[in-house]
Amino acid sequence: MTSPILLHAGFDGLDMAYRVTLPTELHAALLRARAEAVEARRAVPLSYGGHTFLVNGHGGAGGYAFSVDTGVMGANWWFKEPGTRDPWGARVSSRALPLATKGIEAVKAELDRFLDDLGMTFSVIDCRLSRVDYAMDYLLPGFAILSEQFVTHSKRSKSTDGTIAADYRGDTINGIRIGKMPNAQVAVYDKRREVLDKGKHYWWEIWRERGDIAGISLSKKSPVWRFEFRAGRNLLEKVYRRKTWEAFAANPSLAFERIAQETRLTQPRMDTNRARWSSADVWRACQAQLAKIEFGARADIDVEAIKQALFTEYLDTIGKQTVGLIVSQMAAYGLAAEDLPRLMEQVGLDVEAKLEDQPLSANAYVDGRAVAVAAKYGR
Repeated sequence: MTSPILLHAGFDGLDMAYRVTLPTELHAALLRARAEAVEARRAVPLSYGGHTFLVNGHGGAGGYAFSVDTGVMGANWWFKEPGTRDPWGARVSSRALPLATKGIEAVKAELDRFLDDLGMTFSVIDCRLSRVDYAMDYLLPGFAILSEQFVTHSKRSKSTDGTIAADYRGDTINGIRIGKMPNAQVAVYDKRREVLDKGKHYWWEIWRERGDIAGISLSKKSPVWRFEFRAGRNLLEKVYRRKTWEAFAANPSLAFERIAQETRLTQPRMDTNRARWSSADVWRACQAQLAKIEFGARADIDVEAIKQALFTEYLDTIGKQTVGLIVSQMAAYGLAAEDLPRLMEQVGLDVEAKLEDQPLSANAYVDGRAVAVAAKYGR
């Protein structure tokens, strides 16, 4: 296997809880939006405090009554009803894309500002970390995961992901997870395969930025593997006591270095005691990177181009869904290709009838859907 080449390093997950209470006016607005979302069976847009976001028709685990989505460059929020015994009234999970493109410090500032704009004030002790992930993507030709090469603490558990890609040999492990949340976890997996399978094509732009610096030309077949270190709330509490942002910001490497010490990817030797095996080159590279984590690290890429690409993918997806549904109707009615014009005429009439059935005007209904798309894709 050749030496690992780092294509990306940065925070990939940030979950926090805030000790806040929903203002009366916002609570009423969320109740109305949630009821509308339940009736419409989809998330609906709500404009409040200078922000437009999506409100789902459901809450979240842990007693959260409201679920809010601030878009592809934002986060998922959950809020509790006012008056509950639990004072931690808000929980948030940032998306990976803003963390990669803006950096964790900028994302944290945006999350704080969002709550402040909504009318919820808090102090530094009213914000607690719940989970932080740090990820490194390496170009690793010839790399393969072998469970026995991982040496872990005796109390840690290992589980393998047996998802087999079509172009892989049937006995190849696609990913491995070591440890359990909410304590600590290490995940090593084929990031290239995940990007292709889940349509996260923006990662190619992020990788190419570093690849261009190193003089490497990447393609969709380039073997990119992710090494992800996840610090859950239990570990964060042990390392940073009260899980405050200030304690974490003072030494962000501390928790991740601890995880990397308790779990190692090793280079096999003849020695039967695996604990004496030396760490693999890529693991030493991971530890070196974890020791110098920087809050200001961010990918220098065109964010607007990525947002446009995501929006284009969305249009392509709904276009394919529309075509698929029309073909399904043709099959159900037993129509032939020459019957398509008549079917499309009927579809047009059905759409007009649908718009007429809406409680608001047709234009207002379409505009509402447009606002929802804009809130999701930042348009």
